[in-house]
Amino acid sequence: MRRRARLAPIALALLTGAATSGAAVPAADAPSSASLAAPAARPSSALAENDLDRLLAKLDAEEKALRAELDAIGPALELTRRRMVARGRAYYRHVRAGFLPVGGGFDALVDHAARVERTRLALERDLAREAELTRRSAELADRLTHLGAERAPLEVHREAMNRARVALAQEEERRAAFARAFETSVRPDYLAIYGADTGPAELDRRAGFRSLLGRLPFPIAGRAEVRKVSRRGAGGPGVELTALSGAPVRSVAAGRVAFADTYADYGLTVIVDHGERHYSVYANLGAADVRAGDQVAGGARVGTVGSGPDGAKLYFELRRGAEVIDPGPWFGM
Repeated sequence: MRRRARLAPIALALLTGAATSGAAVPAADAPSSASLAAPAARPSSALAENDLDRLLAKLDAEEKALRAELDAIGPALELTRRRMVARGRAYYRHVRAGFLPVGGGFDALVDHAARVERTRLALERDLAREAELTRRSAELADRLTHLGAERAPLEVHREAMNRARVALAQEEERRAAFARAFETSVRPDYLAIYGADTGPAELDRRAGFRSLLGRLPFPIAGRAEVRKVSRRGAGGPGVELTALSGAPVRSVAAGRVAFADTYADYGLTVIVDHGERHYSVYANLGAADVRAGDQVAGGARVGTVGSGPDGAKLYFELRRGAEVIDPGPWFGM
């Protein structure tokens, strides 16, 4: 009797037409969005490599979680909308019945009113659920967009760090190759290579390099201005030959190319091993026409003269082992 007393006003409202649904959808309690707050990122220029990796890993984890949640919203939203359609139709049928349950007596009318109310409340919950899922979907999409904006400069910074690491490794390898180039005569089975390896070549031993003392040809054919200079880091004298830019540079004697690459203050450099621990060094080249491991004859072209702020100049050294020796007596200067 107590239940019927509670539902009697509902039945009366149904009879008077006041039970038709037009109530506003109650606002659902929104879940906390604290989890979507962007992590406070330091400027990328101040990030150490480990910090950068950790921050990117954190962004990756957040993005993965957000995408998983966003993917789950789609099916849930579809299910909610199908349920809304079904309940909306049921609610319409219940309300349209109007006075029909009166024929079954007061109890039938009360039961009918209860079904109408339950359907209406369920429909309102579905509407609230749809609104919440739609809002959350938009919120997740917005956060993913911000994540992409946060990630972009960090990815650029990481790529720059990777390029710097590779450049440093290449420079270290050049230094090591430059130093190893002056060991090939000591260890004839060892070929110091930085560039492409063409394999070891049979050395030309027809004439010892020492026999060329006082009659070594200049590495540039024709007229050239020659002066003795000291190159930073060389520890000894070399010669600088002024010539036309692009003029051919030739090997002063037969030998094997031990190094052909850019090196520190020397610029593009070719080193030829002539045996007996003697080497010729051709630096500040505009182009190199040989590769490490190539066998060259005396007078063979190894590159071209390069140009710089002071004009076109070739820097030339002779070395015994790694020690720079005065080339003047070799040229008869």
